[in-house]
Amino acid sequence: MTPRPFTIDIPATDVSELQRRLRSTRFPEVPPNTDFARGTSGEYLRELVSAWADDFDWPAAQARLNEIPQFVAEVSAGGDASEPSRIHYLHATSTDPEAIPILLVHGWPDSPFRFRTAIPLLTEPTTSGPAFEVIAPSLPGFHFSGNTALHTDAVADLFAALMTELGHEKFVLAGGDIGSGVGLSMGRRHPDRLIGLHLTNADYPSGNEPGLTADERAYADFIQQWWFTQGGYAAVQSTKPQIVGPGLADSPAGLAAFMLGLIDTGAHAHDVEAAFGGRDELLVNFSLYHFTNSAASAADAYWAQSAGSAWGATPARVEVPTGFAIFPREAQSPREWCERQATVVRYTKMPRGGHFAALEVPDDYVGELRYFVQDLLDRD
Repeated sequence: MTPRPFTIDIPATDVSELQRRLRSTRFPEVPPNTDFARGTSGEYLRELVSAWADDFDWPAAQARLNEIPQFVAEVSAGGDASEPSRIHYLHATSTDPEAIPILLVHGWPDSPFRFRTAIPLLTEPTTSGPAFEVIAPSLPGFHFSGNTALHTDAVADLFAALMTELGHEKFVLAGGDIGSGVGLSMGRRHPDRLIGLHLTNADYPSGNEPGLTADERAYADFIQQWWFTQGGYAAVQSTKPQIVGPGLADSPAGLAAFMLGLIDTGAHAHDVEAAFGGRDELLVNFSLYHFTNSAASAADAYWAQSAGSAWGATPARVEVPTGFAIFPREAQSPREWCERQATVVRYTKMPRGGHFAALEVPDDYVGELRYFVQDLLDRD
């Protein structure tokens, strides 16, 4: 593996084509939906598409993204991922010679730039906890990491191999959404590599697990109700993702509408922009998916996970020291449910934030992560 420096460089013709597609969007004629009750509000989507086409400055956004050093490498881990996979990753070092390697893993529908505002805080030397050397890869099938999504076990193997090639035999892994799944897989498959795991959600219960406590049962009931009322995107992506694949690839407005369906579920009063760190961050995210034509392959990650996991199976408990930061607009996994899945040494109900907390409340996210790692160091 020989990492190559990488710079995002979207041709001006692609930017013009995106603007043309946005301006020529044919919106459906449907009843008012300002409360997002039937999915993304058509009223809001029209406003956002107009701003995306006419007000959004992609060259400036691209320059900001390129402030973080980026690389691509061909990585092979054996097993399901025996063929080398192209992995794109952010790599930010620290001036602190004692900086701890940390692998940050994103989810759907975002990118490693979910951590963009948190990375400078993590690499900065501080008296309140350790500084970090940050490696934040794009998941396989997402953005600049190629077009084949993989099961979280295969992703864990790939990312472990990436960290080996970068010279890090021991590291912290932190993530949310798919990143939490990758972290738990890493903890089962490569426990000797991990200093600790820091996650913003646990795997979700089916409700059929034996011996659930009252709190766990209430949580399982909530999750099942959530899937029935809010989880349409997940049902499609887990079973027939290419039903929507062509639309996600062809229509930037359709891509935005589909992804906003999930983002809204964790927003306060349907303020999807605040939930994602602001309008610019939202449009940067959608633009990355559009320019790389990776929305459909990213959606396949759900199918890869579903196809590669035995229904109803109970995964082995992770023995690696694990911290859970549960943000108020994220699924409220009870501590006892988290402890079924991992060795919980820290469990914190955070005061604010949601699914994209590293973007929305980076100071809170970094502070809790740093406290968790410092506590692990103190225990040693």
